[in-house]
Amino acid sequence: MTIRNYLPNDEQGVRQLLLSNIPNGYFVLDDMQMLDDWITAQNKGIPAYPPSMADYFFVLETDKIIGCAGFYVLETENRAHLTWGMVDADYHKKGLGKLLFDYRVNKVKELYPGFIITLGTSQYTFKFFEKLGMKVESITPNGFGNNYDRYFMRMTI
Repeated sequence: MTIRNYLPNDEQGVRQLLLSNIPNGYFVLDDMQMLDDWITAQNKGIPAYPPSMADYFFVLETDKIIGCAGFYVLETENRAHLTWGMVDADYHKKGLGKLLFDYRVNKVKELYPGFIITLGTSQYTFKFFEKLGMKVESITPNGFGNNYDRYFMRMTI
């Protein structure tokens, strides 16, 4: 198993990961457009969420993409925001989500010491992130639409 940075030919693999997570309720088909916007920005080397810098990583087993996750940095806020983390549904509960979380946290520590880490997640996954040390800061009912509440979480590293 290896972790590497995003490459432009990873587009289809990312989309397949999202699609694998729709039946279990972690994503909805409406998320595909936002993911496509993220991918387009990555391919063009521009910030997906200006004025931020972003990194995106993949976990591969042999040559198959089985997980991915990224973050973007808001330097004026001394904050790194974790985004678009997902694991192929066939690989859930095998430690890959924690691996990707730890990898991103360590990258933030290395590249942006002293920054806090935040993320937005739903009622379906916030407990996973709590186990990893994230704390719920606020909850916005239906904040992601489609009856998905938005849990804004924070971690000081």
